[in-house]
Amino acid sequence: MLAGNVTQTRLFGKIKTADKLPADSTNTNTLFSRYNRGRLELGQPDSKIILSLNYKTNKFGFLLRNTRFGKTTILFNNPARMDNENLSPKILTDVSFNYSPKPWLTFTVGANNVFNVYPDPLKDYRNTQEGALIYPMEATPFGYYGEFYFVGIGLQLQKR
Repeated sequence: MLAGNVTQTRLFGKIKTADKLPADSTNTNTLFSRYNRGRLELGQPDSKIILSLNYKTNKFGFLLRNTRFGKTTILFNNPARMDNENLSPKILTDVSFNYSPKPWLTFTVGANNVFNVYPDPLKDYRNTQEGALIYPMEATPFGYYGEFYFVGIGLQLQKR
């Protein structure tokens, strides 16, 4: 299976404020700041491609999935954090094996992000909250915990 999308989000039109707030630059920039605009326009991957192989024979099955997340960007609103952080595209690989001794019972073992891929670390120290953050909290389409192993049991119950 091959699936993918290419996305470009652009905001257009005048920023509208609530009727009771004056439509000055303070309110429009507070309600829809550079940071919030960047989250919508650049904080999501510009593309995502998934290539999966799912093979099953008799009682055994195998899944191999590669997911490529496109680039993202963080625009900071705080004057002390004005440098953009660009995050490069990454590919994550998931693998699982399953065994079904009965039609209603399946055992699965596998790993997500098997090659332990992490997002790009923050480059500008001013964006790390005094060194507390290594990876960005925003604009990361996948987690920053690395590889994940799992074991599962699946039961398929049928009504009679």
